[in-house]
Amino acid sequence: MDVLPANTELCRWCNQVATGSHGGCWHHDDDFAEARSEYSRMGARAKGNGELRKLKAEVKSVIADVKAGKLDRNIGTTVLQGYRVLRDLIELERRVKETDELAVDIQAIREELEI
Repeated sequence: MDVLPANTELCRWCNQVATGSHGGCWHHDDDFAEARSEYSRMGARAKGNGELRKLKAEVKSVIADVKAGKLDRNIGTTVLQGYRVLRDLIELERRVKETDELAVDIQAIREELEI
């Protein structure tokens, strides 16, 4: 990172308060990189899956269209079966991701115990 000019307490990149040892703010200083990364991971987990929200809205739309007679019942059934396949794939993807994260955590614990 670049060195800030003397007599300033502002981050060089965004004019926020420079609190880090490299002259940057929370968003730009290397001192906070690990904490920012951890908070990002937590935020991503808390946000939920936008793909599921979208599928849910589409399923509700198909149901409403079938009830209103705008969509043939057989087509609606086929569409909903496709959504079930998508749901199963999303669940499988979630499990694989969770398993990969656990494997990384287990490896980190093993390495820590070996030291």
